[in-house]
Amino acid sequence: MKITRILCIIDPTTNQQRALDRAAFIARQSSAEVHALLCYAPPQNVPADDADELATAEQTRHELWLDHLVLPLREAGSSVSTEVRCSADWRSTITESVRSAKADLVIKAAAKRTALQRRMLKTSDWLVLREARCPVLFAKRSDTGEITQVLAAVNIAAKDDAHMQLTDAVIDAGRDIAGQLGATLNVVNAYSESKNFIHPPDLAKRAGVERQQAHVGDADPEQLIASVSKKIDAGLVVIGSVGRKGMAAAVVGNTAERILDTVDADILVLRTA
Repeated sequence: MKITRILCIIDPTTNQQRALDRAAFIARQSSAEVHALLCYAPPQNVPADDADELATAEQTRHELWLDHLVLPLREAGSSVSTEVRCSADWRSTITESVRSAKADLVIKAAAKRTALQRRMLKTSDWLVLREARCPVLFAKRSDTGEITQVLAAVNIAAKDDAHMQLTDAVIDAGRDIAGQLGATLNVVNAYSESKNFIHPPDLAKRAGVERQQAHVGDADPEQLIASVSKKIDAGLVVIGSVGRKGMAAAVVGNTAERILDTVDADILVLRTA
């Protein structure tokens, strides 16, 4: 993966900026530019006479805070630009920025949600997944320690061009990242029913890994991915998501999103057009 520009989404509710931590690490490795976007909701129930003054104060406060957050990156020599936007519909504002960003990678801290919330609400994670035109990295790990295991989730049984190309892209990205980190690449492939059995040696050959690094199982993909990720203590999971249009794009619950709350590792989602 060649990364020259990163869009990093800042969480205005916390000082613990996992997304910015990942952006800083990647920028050091690739010399990529970082664009830090902070979007916040305006104060509620403000008297009309004070509205303009308070709006200016809030904008200034957030701009100063963001400058403070990115200062370590700038001091380390990274090129960093910042953007602060105020919007009552902050999810849509983030989505607009993601859609129009000329970025090679979007990084966002994954918000903790219940399964029902994932299925019923258009969360900011849901919107970013569907609108990003580049890979999305969801930062989940609370620590920034060394990653020794990378897990690539694939489907080698798929026969359509889109899924075959996506499988190749996931394997290539996983191998590239594992190589840069000095980590071990593992692959996982779920199947349903014995008649669809995936032979581990075939998976290992397709991914170019050792047999013990190829994991298969008759299970739902999100369950198997979570299980294997925990078993090998993966620091990063790489998964693909086929782009959708029309009504299909409105369906919440693809595998990439469902694993956001079941996997403790960071999650890199690659998209097809």
